[in-house]
Amino acid sequence: MFEHSKRYGALVLLGLMLSSASAAAQVPTVRFGYGGAAEEPIWLLIAKPDIGKNYGKLYTLDATRFQASDKRAQAFEANALDLASSSANGVLFAAAEGVSAKIIASLSRESSRGFSTTFYAKATAPIKSVKDMKGKVVGINGFSTSGHLWLRAALEKDGLTEADVTIAPVPFPAMGEALAAGKIDVGQFPQPFAALLENDMKVTKIFDAKYGVPFDEELIVVIGKDEYLKKNAVAVRAMLEDLHDAVRFYQEKPAEARKILIDLKMVRVTPDIYINMKDYYHDVSMRVDEEALAKMQDFQMKAGFQKKAADIRSLVDLSYLPK
Repeated sequence: MFEHSKRYGALVLLGLMLSSASAAAQVPTVRFGYGGAAEEPIWLLIAKPDIGKNYGKLYTLDATRFQASDKRAQAFEANALDLASSSANGVLFAAAEGVSAKIIASLSRESSRGFSTTFYAKATAPIKSVKDMKGKVVGINGFSTSGHLWLRAALEKDGLTEADVTIAPVPFPAMGEALAAGKIDVGQFPQPFAALLENDMKVTKIFDAKYGVPFDEELIVVIGKDEYLKKNAVAVRAMLEDLHDAVRFYQEKPAEARKILIDLKMVRVTPDIYINMKDYYHDVSMRVDEEALAKMQDFQMKAGFQKKAADIRSLVDLSYLPK
């Protein structure tokens, strides 16, 4: 009788173990592509997935960092990524060209309530204003990006055009080195690269994103394709719920959050610089501002970036966000 009970108990235990292993094997892995600026909440979730309650139970993350936004966009379009962070302007531009994607969350905004992406020149250079950039080389992170739009808007505000400058695409991690080496005369610097630059080099602020585009903009958003989102709704909602916890942690404990990112090598910036830097505005609700997107699209169309308008309402799907 005792031996029978032992065998029965062992079988039950084995069954539980196999059931647990089977359940773990069925947890979907979300392939997520991310960038190197203005995305701290997603970095925090990647670095510390236990900041939420769903990781390992309802989803896992296979996260890939991309230095260049165009490479990330290509990977997303080729279905090598399930979800991705992306420039909101870039998403609008792609949607107008027929690229299929849904914006499901907001990660950061260009706003007067926070840091605004800044264009700098060396302090020793004879460039003190936008007008002084005529004939100079300007580094941005890519064509048809937010940086490209901000540059064009600033030039037009001061009576110049793109033809008056030479535009050089440079990844953000290499922008400071390019400016120091004289490969570019003016460079685009988001955080944390702006804080690092100001510490390492004497520079002059030429303009920021709000100079030529004087309204709040969605900066970095999270995108996914409708087919994937519907098929993996449980995993997507679980990840966004954890991301919401990461945003809240980052907002409430910024110094602690930034120290985690430094300690886990997600950010390679001197701690004092990074921990004390002025940051972008992050809306804890992660709800996308559709009115801001509409204004941004109008601006892009007036600038000639978009030939036709994307349907903002069909582009945004907030149903996956925590209630």
